[in-house]
Amino acid sequence: MPPIKMLALDLDGTLAVDNNQVLPATRSALQKLHETGVEVVIATGRRFRTTKFVMENLGFNVYAVCNGGALVKTPHAKTYHKTTYSSSQLADVVGVARESKLALIGQRDEDNRGGPDFVIDDAIPWSDAIHGYFDGNGAWGRKGDLPAQEPEILITATFGDEQQLKTLCCNIHRAFPETFETITVPQLGSKHWYCEISLANITKWHGLNKLASLFGISSASICAVGDQFNDLPMLREAGHGVVMGNGDKALCAHAKFVCGNHDEDGLLDVVEYIHKHNDQAGQ
Repeated sequence: MPPIKMLALDLDGTLAVDNNQVLPATRSALQKLHETGVEVVIATGRRFRTTKFVMENLGFNVYAVCNGGALVKTPHAKTYHKTTYSSSQLADVVGVARESKLALIGQRDEDNRGGPDFVIDDAIPWSDAIHGYFDGNGAWGRKGDLPAQEPEILITATFGDEQQLKTLCCNIHRAFPETFETITVPQLGSKHWYCEISLANITKWHGLNKLASLFGISSASICAVGDQFNDLPMLREAGHGVVMGNGDKALCAHAKFVCGNHDEDGLLDVVEYIHKHNDQAGQ
């Protein structure tokens, strides 16, 4: 059996706890694992600016798959890879969202480049959740006619109640089958739900594959850890998929095992598993 050479970690509900912190015991164990030659990487739906907060608190250099797989960043904030919407794809998905009375957020790769991280479509009235998002992040975003933006949108997203977002997803898939992928998950710490719309081939696994090729690592040598359905592609495709104890129980069928909760140093179970596996692989 091949050794595990890469550990891919989701952030929210997996690695990060409150205020973008990493628990001290988890941080120490991950750093020691990294020093043995295992590439520890982040795989998140977050944009890079907020991913950086956790990267800095982790305390050692890591690559990051951001925006659900559409963007891959080096430890020094350089863009290694990105996949963006075409102008027509952006117009298509915004049109469906407007018909559903939902304003879309278009995420961009602009951190350290001087432009906005995101643009929120202002052609229709915003929900309270969108207003809240802009109020909390407006320093790095702007409002405008989303389809009129240059074709640098990585993913689009919005907030709403569960049924409203599921209806949006159905409408998108009905209008543009095989073009887009959607995922709807609860927004942590809120009554709202979050919907992310990416191009059909863009998942966290897509981004991880770019890094696996860079490092010459096979899928059998990757361990991926997550807690929600946007983690499913990497849990299913990695040689070793692990679900957090606080994660969605429906994911368990796709995992090697379930570790402890993210806010109780559950990742220590994963680090121990990798050490044991690699010791056996080296015998």
